[in-house]
Amino acid sequence: METRRTVLAATLGAAMGTVAVLGNGSKALAGGSTRALGYRRLATVRPAVALTFDDGPDPRFTSAVLDLLAAHGARATFFVVGVGVTAHPELVRRTVAEGHEVANHTLGHERLDHLDGPGVRAQLEGGAGAISALGLGSGARPRLVRVPYGFEGAASRAELQAGGWEVARWRGCLERHLRHEDPQIAASRLAGRARPGDVLLAHDGGGPDRGPTLAALPALLGGLTARGLVVTSIGGLQAG
Repeated sequence: METRRTVLAATLGAAMGTVAVLGNGSKALAGGSTRALGYRRLATVRPAVALTFDDGPDPRFTSAVLDLLAAHGARATFFVVGVGVTAHPELVRRTVAEGHEVANHTLGHERLDHLDGPGVRAQLEGGAGAISALGLGSGARPRLVRVPYGFEGAASRAELQAGGWEVARWRGCLERHLRHEDPQIAASRLAGRARPGDVLLAHDGGGPDRGPTLAALPALLGGLTARGLVVTSIGGLQAG
């Protein structure tokens, strides 16, 4: 019955142009998926999108991503893996010092749908603890989480809901386009499809080579700006 109510609310919201509230209490524009916890878009009156990066910090790529964001006057949310935070705290501190937001991508980037409740809890709390240990102030949001790979199971949903975690998903992924297209085309396609309130995903770690991502980022940032879209963090989008 609860699922039917949620779907009905989303349907009515889409017709009325209102905001739907998903299962974890996070706001998302009506019409987004209700099949998993969290939001893919956020309600906003600003012409802005939230740019997010997963799987860092990675000394091979994170600094270059930060340099590109600074060159374009953009802000982003970095979903960091706890073991990487502990290994490379200087990158996390730099991220926050330059005006970006740091959030939780679990302790070890394990698939939560493969874990039982205590295992899920350990991943979520371990990631949050690694962030909190750095004492980063308001730039750190350890209770804002992105589930690795986006895969959820019954145990992880229960833990996410019981723990009051804010779950961020995404509406467009840069690397998904990069699998089949060169960096310029991939960036142009993602920028052209973006709408105000969208949460966009890219990666600054987690792979053997994020060179294509680095090659595409200038075109993505330029393309979004050319369309009049401000590139900000999830917190920046929520604030306005």
